[in-house]
Amino acid sequence: MSDLTLQDFTPWARQLLVAAPAALAIVIGALLLNLVLSRGLRLLAQRLRYEPYKLAPIGRVARTILNGGALVLLLGILGFNIGGLWAMLATVVGMIAIGFVAVWSVLSNTLCTLIILIYRPFEVGDELELAGEPVQGKVVDLNFIYTTLHAADGSLLQVPNNLFLQKVIRRRPGAAGISLSEQLGAKEPARV
Repeated sequence: MSDLTLQDFTPWARQLLVAAPAALAIVIGALLLNLVLSRGLRLLAQRLRYEPYKLAPIGRVARTILNGGALVLLLGILGFNIGGLWAMLATVVGMIAIGFVAVWSVLSNTLCTLIILIYRPFEVGDELELAGEPVQGKVVDLNFIYTTLHAADGSLLQVPNNLFLQKVIRRRPGAAGISLSEQLGAKEPARV
Protein backbone atom coordinates (compact mmCIF):
# COMPACT_ATOMS: atom_id res chain seq x y z
CA MET A 1 0.00 0.00 0.00
CA SER A 2 1.21 3.49 -0.69
CA ASP A 3 1.41 6.12 1.98
CA LEU A 4 -1.12 8.92 1.75
CA THR A 5 0.28 12.42 1.81
CA LEU A 6 -1.23 15.79 2.50
CA GLN A 7 -1.25 16.49 -1.23
CA ASP A 8 -3.72 13.66 -1.75
CA PHE A 9 -6.26 15.49 0.45
CA THR A 10 -5.69 18.98 -0.99
CA PRO A 11 -8.48 18.83 -3.63
CA TRP A 12 -10.97 17.63 -1.04
CA ALA A 13 -9.90 20.25 1.47
CA ARG A 14 -10.33 23.03 -1.12
CA GLN A 15 -13.77 21.75 -2.08
CA LEU A 16 -14.74 21.55 1.59
CA LEU A 17 -13.57 25.12 2.25
CA VAL A 18 -15.48 26.41 -0.77
CA ALA A 19 -18.65 24.54 0.27
CA ALA A 20 -18.40 25.36 4.01
CA PRO A 21 -20.32 28.71 3.93
CA ALA A 22 -23.18 27.25 1.89
CA ALA A 23 -23.26 24.11 4.06
CA LEU A 24 -23.33 26.24 7.20
CA ALA A 25 -26.19 28.30 5.74
CA ILE A 26 -28.16 25.12 4.98
CA VAL A 27 -27.64 23.75 8.50
CA ILE A 28 -28.63 27.06 10.12
CA GLY A 29 -31.62 27.37 7.78
CA ALA A 30 -32.79 23.86 8.62
CA LEU A 31 -32.45 24.53 12.36
CA LEU A 32 -34.41 27.78 12.04
CA LEU A 33 -37.13 26.12 9.97
CA ASN A 34 -37.39 23.32 12.56
CA LEU A 35 -37.77 25.96 15.28
CA VAL A 36 -40.44 27.84 13.29
CA LEU A 37 -42.24 24.56 12.60
CA SER A 38 -42.27 23.58 16.29
CA ARG A 39 -43.55 26.96 17.42
CA GLY A 40 -46.08 27.10 14.61
CA LEU A 41 -47.51 23.73 15.54
CA ARG A 42 -47.63 24.74 19.20
CA LEU A 43 -49.55 27.92 18.31
CA LEU A 44 -51.87 25.97 16.03
CA ALA A 45 -52.58 23.49 18.83
CA GLN A 46 -53.41 26.35 21.21
CA ARG A 47 -55.62 28.07 18.66
CA LEU A 48 -57.51 24.88 17.81
CA ARG A 49 -57.62 23.87 21.49
CA TYR A 50 -55.86 20.60 20.77
CA GLU A 51 -53.44 18.82 23.00
CA PRO A 52 -49.93 19.21 21.49
CA TYR A 53 -49.52 15.44 21.16
CA LYS A 54 -52.38 15.35 18.61
CA LEU A 55 -50.30 17.40 16.17
CA ALA A 56 -47.05 15.56 16.95
CA PRO A 57 -47.30 13.16 13.96
CA ILE A 58 -47.62 16.13 11.59
CA GLY A 59 -44.53 17.67 13.18
CA ARG A 60 -42.55 14.43 12.85
CA VAL A 61 -43.41 14.05 9.17
CA ALA A 62 -42.65 17.71 8.42
CA ARG A 63 -39.34 17.53 10.32
CA THR A 64 -38.35 14.36 8.50
CA ILE A 65 -39.05 15.95 5.13
CA LEU A 66 -37.26 19.16 6.14
CA ASN A 67 -34.18 17.36 7.49
CA GLY A 68 -34.10 14.98 4.52
CA GLY A 69 -34.19 17.92 2.12
CA ALA A 70 -31.38 19.64 4.04
CA LEU A 71 -29.29 16.46 3.92
CA VAL A 72 -29.79 16.11 0.17
CA LEU A 73 -28.80 19.77 -0.33
CA LEU A 74 -25.70 19.27 1.81
CA LEU A 75 -24.68 16.21 -0.16
CA GLY A 76 -25.17 18.12 -3.40
CA ILE A 77 -23.01 21.04 -2.22
CA LEU A 78 -20.28 18.68 -1.07
CA GLY A 79 -20.07 17.23 -4.58
CA PHE A 80 -21.98 13.99 -4.29
CA ASN A 81 -24.10 13.01 -7.29
CA ILE A 82 -27.62 12.98 -5.89
CA GLY A 83 -29.50 12.42 -9.16
CA GLY A 84 -29.50 8.67 -8.63
CA LEU A 85 -30.57 9.12 -5.00
CA TRP A 86 -33.58 11.19 -6.06
CA ALA A 87 -34.56 8.58 -8.65
CA MET A 88 -34.27 5.77 -6.10
CA LEU A 89 -36.28 7.70 -3.49
CA ALA A 90 -39.01 8.56 -5.99
CA THR A 91 -39.22 4.92 -7.10
CA VAL A 92 -39.50 3.61 -3.55
CA VAL A 93 -42.16 6.18 -2.59
CA GLY A 94 -44.10 5.39 -5.78
CA MET A 95 -44.01 1.66 -5.12
CA ILE A 96 -45.20 2.15 -1.54
CA ALA A 97 -48.07 4.37 -2.71
CA ILE A 98 -49.15 1.92 -5.42
CA GLY A 99 -48.95 -1.01 -3.00
CA PHE A 100 -50.98 0.83 -0.38
CA VAL A 101 -53.73 1.74 -2.84
CA ALA A 102 -53.83 -1.80 -4.24
CA VAL A 103 -54.11 -3.45 -0.82
CA TRP A 104 -56.39 -0.85 0.79
CA SER A 105 -59.64 -2.23 -0.62
CA VAL A 106 -58.90 -5.81 0.41
CA LEU A 107 -57.82 -4.77 3.91
CA SER A 108 -60.88 -2.57 4.28
CA ASN A 109 -63.26 -5.38 3.34
CA THR A 110 -61.46 -7.88 5.57
CA LEU A 111 -61.58 -5.58 8.59
CA CYS A 112 -65.26 -4.84 7.95
CA THR A 113 -65.93 -8.58 7.79
CA LEU A 114 -64.38 -9.02 11.23
CA ILE A 115 -66.54 -6.18 12.56
CA ILE A 116 -69.64 -7.78 11.01
CA LEU A 117 -68.76 -11.15 12.56
CA ILE A 118 -68.21 -9.60 15.99
CA TYR A 119 -71.19 -7.21 16.16
CA ARG A 120 -73.59 -9.26 13.99
CA PRO A 121 -75.64 -6.46 12.39
CA PHE A 122 -77.13 -9.20 10.19
CA GLU A 123 -76.94 -12.95 9.74
CA VAL A 124 -77.18 -15.44 6.90
CA GLY A 125 -80.89 -15.79 6.19
CA ASP A 126 -81.79 -12.14 6.91
CA GLU A 127 -83.36 -9.91 4.26
CA LEU A 128 -81.23 -6.78 3.72
CA GLU A 129 -81.76 -3.52 1.90
CA LEU A 130 -79.20 -0.73 1.61
CA ALA A 131 -80.96 2.62 1.99
CA GLY A 132 -80.55 4.82 -1.06
CA GLU A 133 -79.16 1.96 -3.17
CA PRO A 134 -80.91 -0.50 -5.47
CA VAL A 135 -79.46 -3.36 -3.41
CA GLN A 136 -81.88 -5.75 -1.74
CA GLY A 137 -81.90 -9.47 -1.09
CA LYS A 138 -81.58 -12.37 1.29
CA VAL A 139 -78.11 -13.02 2.75
CA VAL A 140 -76.96 -16.41 1.49
CA ASP A 141 -73.20 -16.17 2.10
CA LEU A 142 -70.65 -14.08 3.98
CA ASN A 143 -66.93 -14.29 3.21
CA PHE A 144 -63.96 -12.04 3.94
CA ILE A 145 -64.54 -9.77 0.94
CA TYR A 146 -68.22 -9.99 -0.04
CA THR A 147 -71.65 -10.69 1.34
CA THR A 148 -73.76 -12.51 -1.24
CA LEU A 149 -77.42 -11.52 -1.46
CA HIS A 150 -80.08 -13.48 -3.34
CA ALA A 151 -82.22 -10.85 -5.06
CA ALA A 152 -85.97 -11.18 -5.72
CA ASP A 153 -85.34 -11.61 -9.47
CA GLY A 154 -83.17 -14.69 -8.76
CA SER A 155 -79.82 -13.04 -9.33
CA LEU A 156 -76.98 -13.08 -6.82
CA LEU A 157 -75.51 -9.76 -5.68
CA GLN A 158 -72.02 -9.66 -4.22
CA VAL A 159 -71.79 -6.60 -2.00
CA PRO A 160 -68.39 -5.52 -0.61
CA ASN A 161 -68.47 -5.82 3.17
CA ASN A 162 -67.18 -2.29 3.77
CA LEU A 163 -70.39 -0.98 2.20
CA PHE A 164 -72.41 -2.33 5.14
CA LEU A 165 -70.52 -0.04 7.53
CA GLN A 166 -70.96 3.01 5.29
CA LYS A 167 -74.66 2.80 4.51
CA VAL A 168 -77.88 2.51 6.46
CA ILE A 169 -79.14 -1.08 6.39
CA ARG A 170 -82.78 -2.13 6.57
CA ARG A 171 -82.86 -5.63 8.08
CA ARG A 172 -85.69 -8.13 8.21
CA PRO A 173 -84.56 -11.09 10.33
CA GLY A 174 -84.85 -14.49 8.67
CA ALA A 175 -86.84 -17.35 10.15
CA ALA A 176 -83.80 -19.23 11.41
CA GLY A 177 -80.31 -17.87 11.21
CA ILE A 178 -77.29 -20.07 10.58
CA SER A 179 -74.74 -20.00 13.37
CA LEU A 180 -71.23 -18.77 12.80
CA SER A 181 -69.76 -22.18 13.68
CA GLU A 182 -71.97 -23.79 11.01
CA GLN A 183 -70.89 -21.17 8.45
CA LEU A 184 -67.19 -21.62 9.21
CA GLY A 185 -67.38 -25.42 9.25
CA ALA A 186 -69.36 -25.76 6.01
CA LYS A 187 -67.61 -26.97 2.88
CA GLU A 188 -70.04 -25.05 0.66
CA PRO A 189 -71.47 -21.56 1.10
CA ALA A 190 -74.65 -21.45 3.16
CA ARG A 191 -77.86 -21.64 1.17
CA VAL A 192 -81.09 -20.35 2.58
